Amino acid sequence: MKKLSWLTLIFVSLFSQPMFAANDHVFAYTSFDEEIAQKYVAAFQKETGIKVSFVRLSTGEAIARIEAEKANPQASIWLGGVGLGHAEIKDKGLSVPYLAPAAASLLAKYRDPEGYWNGLYLGILSFAYNKDLLKKKNLTPPEKWSDLLDPKWKGSIQIPNPGTSGTSYNLITTLIARDGEDKAFSYLHDLHKNISQYTRSGSAPAKNVALGEALVGIGYAHDIFRLMFELKSSLGLIYPKDGTGYEVAAMSLIKGGKDIEVAKKLVDWSYTKTASQILADHYIIPLKTAGVKFRQEAVYPKDLKLIDSDINWAGKNKQRLIEVWNERVNH
Repeated sequence: MKKLSWLTLIFVSLFSQPMFAANDHVFAYTSFDEEIAQKYVAAFQKETGIKVSFVRLSTGEAIARIEAEKANPQASIWLGGVGLGHAEIKDKGLSVPYLAPAAASLLAKYRDPEGYWNGLYLGILSFAYNKDLLKKKNLTPPEKWSDLLDPKWKGSIQIPNPGTSGTSYNLITTLIARDGEDKAFSYLHDLHKNISQYTRSGSAPAKNVALGEALVGIGYAHDIFRLMFELKSSLGLIYPKDGTGYEVAAMSLIKGGKDIEVAKKLVDWSYTKTASQILADHYIIPLKTAGVKFRQEAVYPKDLKLIDSDINWAGKNKQRLIEVWNERVNH
């Protein structure tokens, strides 16, 4: 797990002290990038006066923490993280329903039909590649999923581990939706020989590609764009031409949370223009777009082919599919 930043530690220490009344404070787990989480929380606190403590966890880490604490939940809301993970905690009885009024107008596939999770934004699975290294090696970047099987990429690709990363589990369910389960795992088995590392977090492959530790990585477009434009790295990005999957980043209220009613206010606020603009400022396309100004580099191309997955089916089948992945791929 990532080390907590000094600001996160301050938030956590505040939570342990009786500085705020119960009705103006909420403790959250978030799978937002640390920088986004800090800005998000600060804006919410400024507009509502409600204090927020948070700990940043990957999707897999958040699920594990919520499950481990089910007898005595420490957080009241899980903010961000791949929707597949939110479907999983619903299936395990770890969340409670709340359909935010603003979420009612979202497409059905972007929210749980019973209100157990509410969608925030889409993240598109994409290829990150190191332009400088590929040029030196006289290699052309991959354009399709099948291109990743080329022997020229042996030991040069990084993807996350689906046991800890919602990003990688999203990849598995995308391939299943496109090709069926047997063909999907056959593909991942063949891809294994070209993998140099299965990382713990979904954003790590692109970061490692930017550092020159791999030639190609799989991740979400907004994470890759941030590395490209904010860190001025030598990354390039390609949306797979034969179609790609996407995450529905979401929010859930945690069953037994001490500040559920206050947490609902954070869910509602997450559909405001202020909240959506914070996401858009970081190359993310939120589901609520009214009045939001987007980074033009992050706007999806018109010919982008998206592959839909059944989020609730994926949540119910995660443990089984991870076991299949370990048996057929990661051995």
